[in-house]
Amino acid sequence: MTAATDVRPGEEFRLGMLWTDTRYRSVTLQIIALFAVFTAGYWLYDNVVDNLAALGKEFGFRFMTQPASYDINQSLLEYDSRDSHARAAVVGMINTLLVAVVGCALATVFGVLAGVARLSKNWIVASLMTVYVEVVRNVPVLVQILLFSAIITETLPQPRDFRGDDADASMLFDAVAVTGRGLYIPAPIWQPGAIWILVALIAGIVAAVVYGRWAHRRQLETGEPKPVLAVKAALILGLPVVAFVLAGAPVGVEYPELRGFNFQGGIYARESYVALTLALAIYTGAFIAENVRAGIMSVSHGQTEAAYSLGLRPGRTMSLVVLPQALRVIIPPMISQYLNLTKNSSLALLVGYMDATGTLGGITLNQTGREFECLFLLMAFYLAVSLTVSAVMNLYDRNAQLVERTSATGLGLSFLSLVDGFTGKWDQLKKGDATMKPEYGIRKELNLYVLFYAAVLASLIAYVFIAEAGPGRSSYYEWSALHQVAALLMLATSFGALATCLFKNPRFYDLAALELLAFLFAVVVGFPMGDLAPTLGWGGVVFGGLAVRLAILTWTAFGERPNLTFFHRERRA
Repeated sequence: MTAATDVRPGEEFRLGMLWTDTRYRSVTLQIIALFAVFTAGYWLYDNVVDNLAALGKEFGFRFMTQPASYDINQSLLEYDSRDSHARAAVVGMINTLLVAVVGCALATVFGVLAGVARLSKNWIVASLMTVYVEVVRNVPVLVQILLFSAIITETLPQPRDFRGDDADASMLFDAVAVTGRGLYIPAPIWQPGAIWILVALIAGIVAAVVYGRWAHRRQLETGEPKPVLAVKAALILGLPVVAFVLAGAPVGVEYPELRGFNFQGGIYARESYVALTLALAIYTGAFIAENVRAGIMSVSHGQTEAAYSLGLRPGRTMSLVVLPQALRVIIPPMISQYLNLTKNSSLALLVGYMDATGTLGGITLNQTGREFECLFLLMAFYLAVSLTVSAVMNLYDRNAQLVERTSATGLGLSFLSLVDGFTGKWDQLKKGDATMKPEYGIRKELNLYVLFYAAVLASLIAYVFIAEAGPGRSSYYEWSALHQVAALLMLATSFGALATCLFKNPRFYDLAALELLAFLFAVVVGFPMGDLAPTLGWGGVVFGGLAVRLAILTWTAFGERPNLTFFHRERRA
């Protein structure tokens, strides 16, 4: 069979070309494969519903609106046993995310320090880190979680040991209590005027970013380095302190106090949470340490010698020369470790910590008998978290890759191709080319983009998952199918637009256009837009949101700037 690959003058399109012409065949095969996948998915869904009906069970999620009738020992949201199973599931999911976020941060610190220390010329330090990595990696994480729980519960003092003048234990700095029941730390109390501290903090961060860019540009032009870290720290920490003093100390502190049989006040972290987070962080940190060590060793030793010959100290050589090149080797396997830590957090129930597995996949499942629906929601949650972590880290990985200063090809099918006739053709640039352009990027507009999509995403998450059901708002599981689909589409597309904008990904325009389409779909199906921002009302959310989205797309495609390389594209001359 001969495939037509050249375009003949005056040749008209024929239906048979979808299969015989290589220009269309790949698209045809993808459409057929996509149709087959959707058909198989619908067949599985219909088969499950029929089998459940044969067992006397109706498939659905309305049971999630029933009272949960059980307590959760640690919650970041207001919750009691009279709340619904949906509320309990959200609390469990937030508890899981709390373990994952804090655990990943600690594991990164442990892993980077251990990985660098393993390459130390100090024999004792290198040997200790080798023992840490080899021992921790070869002991099952379940055993380590139980071990940490036993150590915290059995060896740390109990609250009664802090009572009396001759107490066996005392608080750290008279503010922190480390006990066998958990960790108690001071909690801030926000008073009128505290908003100025937040404003000063934001101003300090902005000033630090501006100063850092100025110092970098100044060093490129003159070769004169400026003190960056100290100035940034002074701006970020100093301005809030000044605002704190000028505003009359509008932030109080609530210290934990021993009352009765336990501490009251402050912020409380249960011993199960502390044990689980520490165990997962130390376990995962051992694997990250090996990733870091491999990444550093992948950098040619000549790079280090060249840095030393230029007069750089070992610390500066590691941070400025070695680690930036090692990131392209370190980040991909580190993504897998973050995903493993997140999934390993499902072992929380073994130490009594109520996460998503303990609530949705545990008590709710046993009480309602809806094992299929509960496990489906649980798998969907872990899948969404894993895909989100993977997507964000992959975007960061692409942003951190070392590339040559050569132009790249275009993006293929894209929404930007729809405006090529008005703006002219676009070229995709690699990072090396983009950074060499004058007035690189549109940072001011980019910051506004980030703020807008972050606000949209935060309002959607708060309304769909966190806000309690009441007289004026039904639970998500009681919404119509169109409203449920609209909410999920808006969540997915707004997150995609935010992530691609943050990492200056070339697909930002596509995700922003899809977010606009999801927004319009939600308006058409009657999604209660006014509830997302009650102060703005329905008209403000719909017409204001539409205007802002159209302005973002229009300015990105038609804006008169030297270049629009914040997503590494520019128009051809």
